[in-house]
Amino acid sequence: MKQIIDDTLLFAVVILLVLCLSDPVFSGIIRTKIVCRHTVDRTGKVGIEVEVKNAGDATAYNVVVSIFLADWAQVYDNLGDNKPGGQIRVRSRFYNPDLNPGRYTLAIRVSFEEQSGRAHRAYHFSRISYRLDRKGAYKPALSFRLEPPVFNTKAFFGHKGKLKLFLENSHARRISPSIFLCLPDGFRAYEPNRYYQLGPGEERTDMIPITMDRSVRKGGVYHAVLWYEVNGLHYSELIKGRIGVEERPVYFTWYLVLSTVCLVLLSVVVYYLNRREKRISPQAQRGDRDV
Repeated sequence: MKQIIDDTLLFAVVILLVLCLSDPVFSGIIRTKIVCRHTVDRTGKVGIEVEVKNAGDATAYNVVVSIFLADWAQVYDNLGDNKPGGQIRVRSRFYNPDLNPGRYTLAIRVSFEEQSGRAHRAYHFSRISYRLDRKGAYKPALSFRLEPPVFNTKAFFGHKGKLKLFLENSHARRISPSIFLCLPDGFRAYEPNRYYQLGPGEERTDMIPITMDRSVRKGGVYHAVLWYEVNGLHYSELIKGRIGVEERPVYFTWYLVLSTVCLVLLSVVVYYLNRREKRISPQAQRGDRDV
């Protein structure tokens, strides 16, 4: 008994030494603020300047800035870390002589990590009117609707959901819309960049699979950039919504399912035992007659 007590005390002393001698882990808050400025000169060149500020008290590690404008994308990695009170500046210049006039949505995505390695994303969006001189000619030809999922952390498959996208082409020509999903932390989409083909008057419904990390306990705001081109004009829409997360017990439904499964298994076991008893009984009776 004394040996057990001594071993327990020795183990407790070792644990205390480890806790006292180990370096404390600082867990602060990273507050990312994105400032974007853009210009369009007479030749059609688009200048983009992005400032990523850290207004928190913890360092953002491995910062990556991505710029999206319709089908064009540019990624700036190897930017290093963004310390508290610091800022990272990125300048970009985009020119495409075949770029159609219209209203564009500029999307900025900033990716970074905590000290623990946990990844985060922050977004910023800006509207750009590009060489839109023809007044009255800008008439959208596509109707759309997005219905986000509501995740239930109490459900057995509550980490999986689907975002419903509805598209309708009201134009007399074929339209090829594209959509770019920007989801909050903890949510991921299967193929976030999607492309469609809709004929005149055609309707389309797409169910986009979304997964949620099991550590997520509250919903978040999502954005989606939808764009297409008709009659030489570029159309772009920024869609904003909220993905819901709830904790709603589903005991009754699953109790019924599990009860049904148990009853089926019990019936199979009882049937098997009855068949086995019937096979054994004649042999036992023959053994009694031999005795």
